[in-house]
Amino acid sequence: MPGPLDGVRVLDLSTWWAGPLGTMFLADLGAEVIKIEAVQRVDSYRGTFAGQVPSDKPYETSPVFNAVNRNKRGVTLDMASPKGAEVFRRLVRASDVVCENYSARVMENLGVEYAALRRHNPTLVMVSLTGFGRSGPWRDYVAFAATVEALSGIPSVTGYAGGPPLLPGAIMGDPLPGLFCAIGVLAALEHRRRTGQGQYVDMSQLEPTTWTVADALLDFQMNRRTWSRQGNRVAEMAPHGAYRCKGDDEWVAIAVEDDGQWRRLCDVMGRPEMARDPRYADLAGRQARADDVRQAIEAWTRRYVKREAMRLLQEAGVAAGAVLNPRDLLSDPQMQSRGFFPVVDRAEVGPRPYPGCPIKLSATPAGIRSPAPLLGEHNALALGELLGMARTEMEALAREHVIGTAPLSTPPAR
Repeated sequence: MPGPLDGVRVLDLSTWWAGPLGTMFLADLGAEVIKIEAVQRVDSYRGTFAGQVPSDKPYETSPVFNAVNRNKRGVTLDMASPKGAEVFRRLVRASDVVCENYSARVMENLGVEYAALRRHNPTLVMVSLTGFGRSGPWRDYVAFAATVEALSGIPSVTGYAGGPPLLPGAIMGDPLPGLFCAIGVLAALEHRRRTGQGQYVDMSQLEPTTWTVADALLDFQMNRRTWSRQGNRVAEMAPHGAYRCKGDDEWVAIAVEDDGQWRRLCDVMGRPEMARDPRYADLAGRQARADDVRQAIEAWTRRYVKREAMRLLQEAGVAAGAVLNPRDLLSDPQMQSRGFFPVVDRAEVGPRPYPGCPIKLSATPAGIRSPAPLLGEHNALALGELLGMARTEMEALAREHVIGTAPLSTPPAR
């Protein structure tokens, strides 16, 4: 069945994670996404974890590239050349959306910024996802997830009491902006549907990432309080944290919201006397004696494997979650029952499980319909069928390396 964005064509110039993740969601929802790379400089994500599977094309083996570029068509185009830029303009005339996440000056230097492209397609929706946006004193600065996360304020509240700021263990400065990028495109497309007018979507990686510390920002705004680093402890819940379970490096997270949940936790642990003890009866008391509470909880959790501890607590009405690693996630019965890790067979790596689409629509289902494209795999399809380009013209472009199916240089493995 066609997805809700069936009939929408997206030209995806983005690279690495943030932009490709946003266009991945659009592709999952049914849009025709044409990913454009250049043989002179392929997507740098092709080098991440590449070469772990034997192949004479290691640039096709990156699991992260293959994950965020599923459902897309692959085209190569050297836009730095006049011929490549002209082919791109022809593609723009036949498309609805352009997405790019270059530094702010790149598209202007190539002569394909929004003001230039809208002359070829007045209804075009174009989104630029830069590190800091298209305006302001930092517009030309480059960014990666770590620098964006630092500037967002996340490390200032991440870490242990008395310790230094810590970057989060999982990257947040790329996927969050990517999600907002997809939302921005959807909003602009809805505006175009209503008015017939395209528009420019100016996105930054910094601004969406800053939303993750909204509570700390609001506390300072309202109360002039600056949060200190407290590890896993939070002001509004106690106990709150990760507790050791049976096994090596096995944990369960527990969050107790109110006194009633605390009493239920004590019952599950077989410690009803703690529930009756006035020293632990309220939030303030449990926070003041957090170390004693932790010792009591871990004396119980260490007797169980993490999923069993989670089950016992959840059945008693206490919020708990086993701390799953990637191996656990792939075999998790909840994830399997939801079909979240479908197996996709891709050339050069074979069948592998990939994270699926988290959006489940009853009438217009989203999902993985095709693997990530090989480099330049759909040159003939996009340029020939879409633009009506003759084979001789494509062959001439290939001889000049305007298009191609093999990189002139490969990204370093990471």
